[in-house]
Amino acid sequence: MIPQGGVLQANQVIEQILQPSKTYRLDLINKRVTGIADGLDAIKQMVVKCLSTDRYEHFIYSFNYGTERILGSERLLLQSETTRFITEALMQDDRITSVEDFVFTFEGDTGTIVFDVVTDYGRYREEVSRSV
Repeated sequence: MIPQGGVLQANQVIEQILQPSKTYRLDLINKRVTGIADGLDAIKQMVVKCLSTDRYEHFIYSFNYGTERILGSERLLLQSETTRFITEALMQDDRITSVEDFVFTFEGDTGTIVFDVVTDYGRYREEVSRSV
């Protein structure tokens, strides 16, 4: 028998429900869990965690999680590739709508990247420092 009744009508609207983004709040300084984070706080924590994880290094994460690193490259190549790596890593999360306004500064062997993360819960600036 073929099942009956599971047909969508042409004028029927499908409602998409936004799932909560609750996760454990991590205290990275004291290395402990301190409660629950939700909304923009949960996304900020995910961004820090994702950007501090090397892609392909940990079996617990899929190959879409984390960022890649470039060492010993020219600054222009480093800027374009880092922009691409950060955008690809963060856009895997469906709560993030865009990553934009990248600003790079270099002092000695350290590069600092400041960018905006636009989410379903609001917009905020993130700063990442890495050795070049």
